Amino acid sequence: MTSGAFFVCPEGGRLPTVDGYTTVEWPTDGTTTDTVVSDLSWTLRPLSRTTAAVADLLHVAGGAYIADRSTPRGIRFSRSLALKVVVLAPDLWTEQLVETVAGLLGWLTGDDWDLSVVPAEDRDIPETTAIDESPEPVSLLSGGLDSFLGAIHLLQGDQRPQFIGHKDTAPSIRHAQSNAGAWLARAYDPAPSYSRFALSQAASRREPSSRSRSFMFLSLGAAAAVSSGSTVLIVPENGYTGINLPLRPNRGGALSTRSTHPETFHRVERIFAALGIEVTVTNPFEWMTKGEAMVMVAADSPPAGWHSAAALTLSCSKLDGNWFEASPNYNCGLCVPCLVRRAAFLRAGVPDESIYVCEAVTGEPLAKLIDGRRGDIEAVKYAIAGGVDADGIDAGTWPPGYDLDQAEGLVQRGLDELALLKLP
Repeated sequence: MTSGAFFVCPEGGRLPTVDGYTTVEWPTDGTTTDTVVSDLSWTLRPLSRTTAAVADLLHVAGGAYIADRSTPRGIRFSRSLALKVVVLAPDLWTEQLVETVAGLLGWLTGDDWDLSVVPAEDRDIPETTAIDESPEPVSLLSGGLDSFLGAIHLLQGDQRPQFIGHKDTAPSIRHAQSNAGAWLARAYDPAPSYSRFALSQAASRREPSSRSRSFMFLSLGAAAAVSSGSTVLIVPENGYTGINLPLRPNRGGALSTRSTHPETFHRVERIFAALGIEVTVTNPFEWMTKGEAMVMVAADSPPAGWHSAAALTLSCSKLDGNWFEASPNYNCGLCVPCLVRRAAFLRAGVPDESIYVCEAVTGEPLAKLIDGRRGDIEAVKYAIAGGVDADGIDAGTWPPGYDLDQAEGLVQRGLDELALLKLP
């Protein structure tokens, strides 16, 4: 049974509605329709340069993101989602490419995706003009700690990347992004470029997990790279979190995301290649724990106050501090991503000025928080005690030639970092 079906098309298009599908109209000139909020038009204006293939990529990835957020999960975690998208370059969308994209979406979200495409009647896109290849990369800046550390690492070198962000609908994340961008602008001369783009459903989201967001964000980064003539898209994420091996047997599926998994990057690059998009995805922290990444950044002698700015980033997977008489802008401190974050500061020996809900509240609110995070806490304890699960790594899905021995060592170092914490 299909949980949801969505038809992505340009605003005011002449294509008829599709029976049984919710129509998702992408704005053609403005920034919003009744169904989509986007800073990029159907032809990706105001980006200075694009191609039909890049526009199609973002329409598919953005449509999947909107479908994902618009379809609540039932008792069973997995859903069946149908997505039909109008494309400007139908000849590129072979059966194999459609299956590859559907497979990536299934890999990311844990759902069954039925993807299909429809040729656009009007294929008017901005004329592609010659542009010099840029030596500078595009780097994602999300408001999280790793992307902030990645920005400092890049700027301490000779590179001046263009930073790209996605305007999340959550005010707390937008606030963290603004803080990161403002600090980088003050700390470096010339101030680095940081562009953020809105892309979401117009209605309130009905599903909070948003597992498809990484594909949308990577596609947004690729569109920005093509626009600037860059061929490199940098996604800073510590390798331990990227691998995200389940901490205990009952934490598979719903509790183990694959947003920055090496296999995810491999599949996305295959999609880029099939569309003729010459952009390579790279992660400077691929073989580092979060603490090791922070150690490297600290060793670069970054501008004064960097750790105070790092404290304003968000790592929390919950952002529900208001339920515990605290601010929703605080990291909770006890979900798995927060535990990894806190351990990273300890591993690096860097003062952690972050405000955590678990340290800001006492009494009944604290007891309620600990009880609510008990599953995360016990899973981390279990993983620390048991050590790296080599069988789990061997049984995983990896890109061709991936070094499993090196991955095993990375995961163990990540668990060693977590062991530095005093857990309730």
